[in-house]
Order: sequence, then structure tokens, then C-alpha cells
Amino acid sequence: MGTSLKYLQLAFVLLATASVGAQSPVPVPPTPVEPITAVLDAFRTHEIVALSDPHGNVQLQAFLLSLIRDARFPAAVNDIVIETASSRYQDAIDRFVRGDDVPRDVLRKAWEDHSVANSGLSGQTEEMLRGIRIINASLRDATRKLRVIAGDPPIDWDNVTSPQDHRRWIELRDSYPADLIRRQVLDRGRRALVVYGQGHLQRRQIVSNYDMSTWEEQTVVSLLERNAGVSIFNVWTLLDRNAALPDGVPAWRVPSLAATQGTTLGARDFGTYDRGLGSGTRFAVRNGQLVPLSREQWTEMRMEDQFNALLYLGPPSSFTNATVPQALC
Repeated sequence: MGTSLKYLQLAFVLLATASVGAQSPVPVPPTPVEPITAVLDAFRTHEIVALSDPHGNVQLQAFLLSLIRDARFPAAVNDIVIETASSRYQDAIDRFVRGDDVPRDVLRKAWEDHSVANSGLSGQTEEMLRGIRIINASLRDATRKLRVIAGDPPIDWDNVTSPQDHRRWIELRDSYPADLIRRQVLDRGRRALVVYGQGHLQRRQIVSNYDMSTWEEQTVVSLLERNAGVSIFNVWTLLDRNAALPDGVPAWRVPSLAATQGTTLGARDFGTYDRGLGSGTRFAVRNGQLVPLSREQWTEMRMEDQFNALLYLGPPSSFTNATVPQALC
């Protein structure tokens, strides 16, 4: 591929996603491009770029590590907000990634003492933190050093003695990181890569049938975009083994990224990319309770109104997962 054609395609990715609301009259076939350059270029016009947390996926973890190790990354990004570390241990994380001597028994509490018991136990969170520590050590300009922000609420397990105690922390798993990103990133004029599970990155929640009228239905992205002027470039990763791949995608180079806006990818119903909870059940929230909805009550939403781009790392049937060490089981 010629250099001029490559950058024309990258320009298309950014221009096509500059306005989430705009729609092309006739969807065009997507143009897959090299994803690391496309993600870094997105930071020129967006304060936040959101990517899927691996949740144990080996291929996605490899992509994220390649992204943060790219020599251009520290010039484009200030902060990395991660789902799989507890903000209770933010000080230990800060000290570790800037090169201080932090005992592992202290640091590991960041991903082990988490509100979701199995989060980060595969070792991927530690691998990312160690990678960022190495990157920071190589940077001469102190203003370019990367900060990792732990997004999980600061649960204190010593004081959790009932399911109700735990639930109050779980209920903060979208509002807490959204507020944290406002204060630590946006209010400071910084830019952040947000690495969170894909359910947290939806603009409208498929599990609630896209109804966003109650607090229970909010996501990290929906809460952040309540503030006028906040610009988020969110990326959906094809991970579901049971979801049919869109036409043409299996022929893409691995890895690839393509814009959804104005494309045939974006015109598809989001429900073809994500079944939602379990086998696809959707709910209404009524008086704080989840009420299942029949299939006839489901509504549709275009993919381009949910996510700016799609990341392809190969057929999900070929993916592998990291294992949890036996000592932690």
C-alpha cells in the first residue's frame, strides 16, 4: 500500500468519526487501516480513546502492550485508566510506574483486592504496569512520563461482611471511574487511554434496551458525554465467538481498525455485535428492579451510534485466554 493512500485512509477514519450524529445517506464499505497509528491519530481530535480491557484475552493484551510500547505513545497520551486495579492502591501504582521500589506484596493488592474477585488475576494487569514502568524509565522528559489511573472503586474488603456491603461498591463501577476521569484527566487538560470492559464503553446500554433514563443504566462513556464538549473515540473489539463476523472482515489484515461512521459496519444493528447479558436477555429498570423484556420489545440501534470504530484481531474462535495461577485458586 502506498504511503499517500495509507494516510488518506487514516484521515478518513478520523474525519468520519468527528461527528457521532452525522450519517452518510448510503453506507460505504469500511476501510481497514493499521490500528496503532489510527488510535494515536484519534488523540489529535479526542481527549479520550477507549479500548476493550482484555479480561484475560491474550490477543487483546498483546495489542495493548504493542500500543503503549509504540515510540509515539507518550507524545499522544498522558494517562492510562484501567478497570482492573483498585483506586485504594493508587499511591502504590504511582510510585511503582515512576520507578520507586514498591514491594510486590503491596502492589499486587491493586489487582487482587478488587471489587470483582477475578479481575486482574491472570497477571495481565501486572504485566501492563511493569511495561509502563519500563517505558517511563526510558523517557528523559519527565512531562512525558505516563500515569496509570486505577478506575475501580476503593473497596475495603475488611469492612465487607454482607452482599449488601459489596453491592454498594459494585453500583459505583461506572460512576466512580467517570468522575475520576473528569477530575484527573479532563479538568487537567490531559488525554487518556481508557481500558475497560466493552459494556462500560457503550453510549447506550444494550442490556437496558438502550433506555438510559435511570442511574442503573449508565455507563462510563454515557456519564462522561453528559458534559458538553467531551470528545470520546470508543473502539469495539470483535471478541464474541458466537457473533457472526461482518461481511469482508475475515479477509482483513490482523490487526486492523475501521471507522463505523457512514459505513456498512456502522449501519448494522448493534445487537449483531453484542448479545448483551448472557444469552441476550434485556431488561427494563422499574422501581430499582430488573424486569425481563420479551424479544418483541427489543429496539434496534445502529453500531455507528454506539462506537466510533471496530478493532479486528483475528477470528474470535482462534483466541486464547490467560490462566489464573493455581496458587490464587
